Amino acid sequence: MDWKQTVTIMSDKLFPGLSHKIDEKLIGNEVLSNLPLQISLYFNVIFLPIWLIVITLFLYDQFNCFNELYKFIIITIIISLYSLEILRLYLGYEGNLRDKIPELAGFWMLSILLQLPLQSFLLFNPYLKLKILEIIVQSVMFLLLLFEIFSGYFALKYTSKMQTVYFRISNINVTRNKAKNE
Repeated sequence: MDWKQTVTIMSDKLFPGLSHKIDEKLIGNEVLSNLPLQISLYFNVIFLPIWLIVITLFLYDQFNCFNELYKFIIITIIISLYSLEILRLYLGYEGNLRDKIPELAGFWMLSILLQLPLQSFLLFNPYLKLKILEIIVQSVMFLLLLFEIFSGYFALKYTSKMQTVYFRISNINVTRNKAKNE
C-alpha cells in the first residue's frame, strides 16, 4: 500500500464523506457538510451544559413560587428539552458530517416542531419571571436554534440535491456496465 492510499483511507475514517466512490473509482474529493450548520452545532454542544446549569438553578430558585400545574409543566418542558436537545444535536452531527438525509431531516423536524415551541415558551412566557442571566442564556439558546433551523434547511436542500446527482451517476455507470456485458 502506497502513501497516497494510506492517507486516503485515514482521511475517509476521520472525515467521512470526503471522497465518494462509485464502482470502486474515486470521483471527487468534496466535503458536502454545511459549515455554518456545523459551527452552530459545535457552539450548541459547548453551550448546552451552561444552559442546563442556569436553567436548573432558575428552577431551584423559583420552584416554590409556582402553583402545582406550573411546576408540572416547567419540569416536563425542561426534561423534554434536555433529552430532545441531545437527540437533536446527535442527528445534526450525524446527518451533516456523513451526508445522511434522514438524520438531517430528523434534526430539522425536531428543531421546528418540538424545540422551537418549547424554547419559545421558556423565553417568552411572562409568568416565569426570568432574571437577566436566564434571559441572556435562553436568548442565546433560542438564537442558536433559529440559526440551526435556517442553515439546516439549506444543508438539507444541498445534500439532497448532491445525493440525487450521485444516484444518477451510479445508475448511468450500472447501465453502461450492463450494456458492455451484453
